[in-house]
Amino acid sequence: MSIKRKSHNLDERLLQRARRVLGLATETETIHEALRGILVGRDVVADLEAVRGRVPFRREFVRQMRAERRGG
Repeated sequence: MSIKRKSHNLDERLLQRARRVLGLATETETIHEALRGILVGRDVVADLEAVRGRVPFRREFVRQMRAERRGG
């Protein structure tokens, strides 16, 4: 893993809430896990779209996944 020190303006309450939900000890671990979660979610949506029409999924689930991918 390549590590680079960065400085960002983050919503402190959001970061601490995510840290508690994820059960992680540090802010760095929390940010890394959140970024991994975004990538996994993107892959799940891509996989669902790849099998569209071949595997029966609940339509509302697929809509929700797409909406989450778009950030809303």
